[in-house]
Amino acid sequence: MHAVLIEVDVAGVARDQGLAGLREQIVPAITGLPGFQSGTWLTGNEIGLGLSLTVWDTKEHAEAMAAMFGPGSSPQAGASIRRCEVREVAATA
Repeated sequence: MHAVLIEVDVAGVARDQGLAGLREQIVPAITGLPGFQSGTWLTGNEIGLGLSLTVWDTKEHAEAMAAMFGPGSSPQAGASIRRCEVREVAATA
């Protein structure tokens, strides 16, 4: 299994609007992609940086997802991806 770690700048997005977009559009789109296993999305911190960690069945599926959300891309209006990494999953609990 492989994971995709994404750091997104959400400082320019109103909290309620951002959460609605995440829950109604982004999460359903990602969970429908081939190879999706699980995901966790965290709200923005005090400086407006949110995180997501999604787990995929293969490295190829993880890389395909990461290619859609590379640095500089915008998953919704006012948000910008700052970091996107694919890593092998070492353990889960």
